Amino acid sequence: MFSKDLLKWDHIKARLISLVYGEYFTDALRNTITIVLPFVLLFYYHQPNMAIGMGVGALLISLTDAPGNRANKFKSAIASILSFFFSALIIASSLGNPWLTTASIFLLTFIFSMLAMFGSRLALTGTMAIILGIFTLGLHPVNPLLFSWYILLGGYWYYLISLIQIVIWPYRSLHQAIFECITTTSVFLKSKARYYDPEVNLEDCYSETIALHIKVSEKQELVRNLLLSDKAAMKPANERGQQLLRTAVSVIDLYEQVTAIHYDYTYVRKKLDKTGALNLIIELIEILAEELQVLSHVFLRPKKAHSDSRLLKYEQCKAELSKLAVSIDEANAQIILKVLKNLEGIVLDIQVIKNSRPMSAIPANLNAEDIAYEEFLSPQLFSLTSLKQYFSLNAPVFRFSLRLALMCGIAYAFTLAFPLGKYSYWLLLTIVIVAKPRFGLTWKRNVERLSGTFIGAVLGVILLLTIHQTAILLILSAFMLLGFFTFNRIKYSVSVVFVTAMVILSLSVYDSHSEHIIMERILYTILGCVIAFLAAFLFPVWEIKNLKSLISNILEANSNYLNKVREELLGTSSSVTASKLARKNSYIQLARFSETLQYLHLEPKSKQVDLKGIFAIQILSYRINSIVASLSLSAKRNTMGESGILLVSEALSNMEYCVEHSGNLNLQNIKDVVHKEKIEEYNDAEGTLQHRLNLLLVLSLELKMYFV
Repeated sequence: MFSKDLLKWDHIKARLISLVYGEYFTDALRNTITIVLPFVLLFYYHQPNMAIGMGVGALLISLTDAPGNRANKFKSAIASILSFFFSALIIASSLGNPWLTTASIFLLTFIFSMLAMFGSRLALTGTMAIILGIFTLGLHPVNPLLFSWYILLGGYWYYLISLIQIVIWPYRSLHQAIFECITTTSVFLKSKARYYDPEVNLEDCYSETIALHIKVSEKQELVRNLLLSDKAAMKPANERGQQLLRTAVSVIDLYEQVTAIHYDYTYVRKKLDKTGALNLIIELIEILAEELQVLSHVFLRPKKAHSDSRLLKYEQCKAELSKLAVSIDEANAQIILKVLKNLEGIVLDIQVIKNSRPMSAIPANLNAEDIAYEEFLSPQLFSLTSLKQYFSLNAPVFRFSLRLALMCGIAYAFTLAFPLGKYSYWLLLTIVIVAKPRFGLTWKRNVERLSGTFIGAVLGVILLLTIHQTAILLILSAFMLLGFFTFNRIKYSVSVVFVTAMVILSLSVYDSHSEHIIMERILYTILGCVIAFLAAFLFPVWEIKNLKSLISNILEANSNYLNKVREELLGTSSSVTASKLARKNSYIQLARFSETLQYLHLEPKSKQVDLKGIFAIQILSYRINSIVASLSLSAKRNTMGESGILLVSEALSNMEYCVEHSGNLNLQNIKDVVHKEKIEEYNDAEGTLQHRLNLLLVLSLELKMYFV
């Protein structure tokens, strides 16, 4: 009992350390100081209008400052400062005429929402520019031009501090991204241990690892974009940049090694159940997962020393398992030896990341110098030639922008017709924050917003009832702002708790009518969430419409990945770049497909879809992807004979058939395919290359049955 509690405390302590030393908290601290300092000074020198204008500008523009390198942040600074200035100026200038104000809100909301076609960074800028316009409604400035200049000055002040910081510490965001990538890979590896626990349902295991795959893929993509788009870091003469590049490559290759731990787990559990090997395998995997977790903190606290106690424990456990393999029958020994070989590959990757072994020690990286890294950058979403396709009702960006613009225009007209209080602009604010293109994501954001608002309101009331000193309430407001920034990118619902409490405390001090503030906050939050949810049925973006193309994409990506492995086996592979690109695309397509399924069941139309059949295709695609990753490692070591190549070719033929016939899949009534549980009957050699090849062939045949 004591050891469990200790482990729990160690886990909590590690989370707190990573939070305090991580980019989220340090950025939150920077943002809070950058906003509060000029605000306090300007109020002290009796410049309230300037204080409010600069404070609002700095506060909202800080939310456009997404993780990035110097070039990313400089572009964000220019786009955000200009967008904020014109948004404030146009809305403030139109306030004398309600019809003009309504039209301005509609047009600006639509235009700034359409910035999403340029990518997520400008989409964020557009959203915050809309929110600034809504704040301008509430502030109702007397001098529009002067107010807009205050907003511009606040934005300029914030980005001046942010850009100075990125010049001094150019790789902060990249260090955070690598830390999160290793941490998520560690959690993924630990989930692999559950496959060897007979008490855990295998379907639950697959669901967990697929959900974690989405997170790992997202973190890997962030690492790529932060590093590969940084021209200074990618220069061969930049020693630090090249070191981070080697680390990033090793971390991503490590995930391939972890993914490659894939077997017929029903058979493995059955064969090793009475040997005692399962518990030892679980312990080995958990030790390596913990080692990865500790290793990840190096990228937040570089001077922290590493302990070798875990690897010593690993060697002891490994020796015990190796000894067991000698004493049991050959079939079971094969399974154990294969698991040990996989785990040794993971140990090697960990040593490379720790710089205790060179990258050349990993077969997959023997030709790493030939990789064309620029090809791994995410393609641009927008081009001038494709401009027309974005301005169509078939385009999700256009549909959402039109929906959001209509919601904001109608909501503003509603507040004019039925003025319910001083803070009616919170209605529009809630709508913009919770409304998302995806129906499922809108529902999720609604729940988070409502729960966070209620908890934050309760917290605010308790603080107001127990504390009456103005200075202390303002200090607490600053700490609430710090909490909001800290959790805004980590856990949205928690950030809502902090920002709600902050608004209640600060406005109660400023306005001295706390009961009205609390009631309006809750009322407009509920009303805004209801409007955003109901409006999701207007120009909706349903997941089901893209489902067939997503299934086709994952089938094609897996086929291409397997084809590259086959080329490597035949010695005709074009380049290391092509192989790694095929791997990257298969991971990304699987993540996109799986992410869609996370929201599909929340849609009203999801009841018309055969979710059971779709999930079966998802699990088969994931299992095939894992086996291909395993075969890819074998191909790099040239350990496959001619018969193996024939089996790969046959499996590839089955998968290509699936791609060709994916358009004929009836999503409402997917064919009921009986899972083949008898692989071991014709091949009693789990753990061998031959069994993996046979397993790949059986799974590809099973997948093919869905499309016949």
